[in-house]
Amino acid sequence: MNVMDSHFFEGAFVEAGLSAAVGAQDADLIILNTCSVREHAENKVLSRLGVLTRLKEVNTSLKIVVAGCMAQRMGGEITRKFPAVDLVLGTGRIADIVALTTAKGGAGCMVCTDGMGDAGPERYPYARAGAAHAYVCAMRGCDNFCAYCIVPKVRGRQVSRPAAKIIAEIEALCADGVKVVTLLGQNISAWGRDLGEGRGLAFLLEAVHEVAGLEWIKFLTCHPRDTDTAVFEAMRDLPKVASGIHLPAQAGSDFVLRAMKRGYTRREYLSKVAQLRDFVPQASIVGDFIVGFPGEREADFNDTLSLLEETGFRGSFVFKYSPRPGTAAAHLADDVPMDVKARRNNDLLALQRDVSLAQNRSFIGRRVRVFVEGPSRKNPDELTGRTLGDEVVIFAGSRREAGSFAQVDIFDASAAVLFGREVP
Repeated sequence: MNVMDSHFFEGAFVEAGLSAAVGAQDADLIILNTCSVREHAENKVLSRLGVLTRLKEVNTSLKIVVAGCMAQRMGGEITRKFPAVDLVLGTGRIADIVALTTAKGGAGCMVCTDGMGDAGPERYPYARAGAAHAYVCAMRGCDNFCAYCIVPKVRGRQVSRPAAKIIAEIEALCADGVKVVTLLGQNISAWGRDLGEGRGLAFLLEAVHEVAGLEWIKFLTCHPRDTDTAVFEAMRDLPKVASGIHLPAQAGSDFVLRAMKRGYTRREYLSKVAQLRDFVPQASIVGDFIVGFPGEREADFNDTLSLLEETGFRGSFVFKYSPRPGTAAAHLADDVPMDVKARRNNDLLALQRDVSLAQNRSFIGRRVRVFVEGPSRKNPDELTGRTLGDEVVIFAGSRREAGSFAQVDIFDASAAVLFGREVP
């Protein structure tokens, strides 16, 4: 979501006649688009603001904007700590960034954190000429108040964009050469619930599927409780829809899941995964886990390890728990020592590497269609791309441009990537 918002900022300023600076030293305007999901992310922003404050002492005309979730959460506290900041722009005001930063007299240390709770800008200008992949906002906010999660506080309650506006945006993107879109929402599984039309995510996927010129449709993130069989049927029946899904489990222990207020049990989560694999046997599932949640015992962590093994996730994002202000869990004792959190984090990642290797090695000998992203970072003579299930593929082949498709035979795999050769 932050990547998409950053693309909006860039596109909006390009439309207003500005251009991207080479670096901070050359900029007239610097925007820090922030995240509050983890404490570490906020600490990085505070450190960066210290550097930019010194830069502004040299370049007094420089404008500094702090946008996004951290801006929404902290508001005027940011400008009190860092007077060099000109504008604090909350998540509900991103559409106003050009007007607020280019008005006569400048931003003037404004704090704009009102307006939260809408679906964002009516239109998302795209600045990346020639881009073949685009993020598209389907909804913002979330109505699931998980105990650890700050999203409802900084992004607001769920607000879905009407299907007609989403379709119109995708049609415009495809007319400009976009071939792959990723529909975004903090809980995209619940798209449409607030619109009162009796239509859900499966309906939206079917509607987007009809857009001319569109090749692939991806979507994230899904809450297990809200992801229904209609979505699995769409993944099975609609050729353009991804076979990959982000379905965070967060924990494998019923005790921890209850404390997290996730709204499902271990058995219900595993049943959901089994149901998905019945509809889409080749489904590529990515999960999230939080280790060291308050009260997590060693037996609870072992339940998480076994859940990962049982589900066969292609990959997982693993985080050490850190309390976030304004969440229900912030009132709980953070009673798992940091060294225990670190050990559990490493153990879970090690197991995930083993599981990922087994999953990826199952591709050896198969032919896959790959969306080319560009040259490989490690070897410019090779290309990198992704499958419809979002597996990363490194392959040797002709000098294709980013945004094209290739057929690739897979001959090897690591825990992170598939290796292949392009089919002539």
